[in-house]
Amino acid sequence: MLKIGLTGSIGSGKTTIARIFQSLNVKVYYADIEGKKFLKNINVKENIRSIFGNSVFNNYSEVDRKILADIVFSDYESLKKLNNIIHPLVENDFKDWALALSSEKYIIHESAIIFESGLQNNFDEIITVTAPEELRLARIIERDNVKDEDFYKRVSNQWDDDKKIKMADYVIYNDVNHLLIPQVLKIHRKLLDCK
Repeated sequence: MLKIGLTGSIGSGKTTIARIFQSLNVKVYYADIEGKKFLKNINVKENIRSIFGNSVFNNYSEVDRKILADIVFSDYESLKKLNNIIHPLVENDFKDWALALSSEKYIIHESAIIFESGLQNNFDEIITVTAPEELRLARIIERDNVKDEDFYKRVSNQWDDDKKIKMADYVIYNDVNHLLIPQVLKIHRKLLDCK
């Protein structure tokens, strides 16, 4: 079984691409969604509390993701501390998930920060999704109802597309000039043909 990393900057359309692969019966692990689930874990909450204090918790003792995001995307060291709590859990969870799917031809791990986290060697191939910055900005403002500066704070913690493209095995262009489905199908066929 091949393990495929699917990455791209915020607003590039990774999730859209992942869903197209899912429509082809490819199993997809969404690292961000799974990572958020760990915020409910008692040990994770205590680690977060010890680093960030009580201000990142709501009245129900749940992590307030908006407050936490405001902190970590404004301060790289804080982001590293949070990632050091969550990323090992996500990595182990993915390994267990992949093990249960060992009969699949290939599976996909979708994450915005595969390269930034140094996880590229965990995958047989990597697909990078790219889109022009102005298009990504418009998508995020519409999707998350955020201000421009929130977008740029998050982007500042990610590699630029050129760097990701150079390190990727495949590139999907998610802009107004390229159709998505033919690009996905081409990669899908190649991955199915891999030994």
